Amino acid sequence: MKPIALSDQELRERLPVWEALSEFWLDTELTATQLEGIAHAIASSPYFVSEVRLIHDYEVAPALYPNLLSVAGEWAGFDTDLLQARCTKSARKRGSYSYKIRIFFQRPMFWFFTARHWRVILPSVQKLRGLQE
Repeated sequence: MKPIALSDQELRERLPVWEALSEFWLDTELTATQLEGIAHAIASSPYFVSEVRLIHDYEVAPALYPNLLSVAGEWAGFDTDLLQARCTKSARKRGSYSYKIRIFFQRPMFWFFTARHWRVILPSVQKLRGLQE
């Protein structure tokens, strides 16, 4: 496996996206206000929506999905340092063939939990950016 090196700048750019997408994995129902906040974070990021979805699937979801499988899952929000450590670890694995295969099989589960959120936030992101991606 060849690890992916993320510069300090890339980590700073990713952190708000990781924090926003981490809300999908809290053990609570998201409100319209929270979904709008997630859309704003994505629209403010330097990433195309397609890359944000990959960041979700390869970095955030693998790091946080166990929260929804836990009897006493996190519902108030993830600690920033813990979130950054877990997502950075996942991001560095993205270059690995075996990691890509694992994510390929886990993606249906990720989408089971998050598809309804994506349907709400994607039009908001496009509206905020004023374009269709």
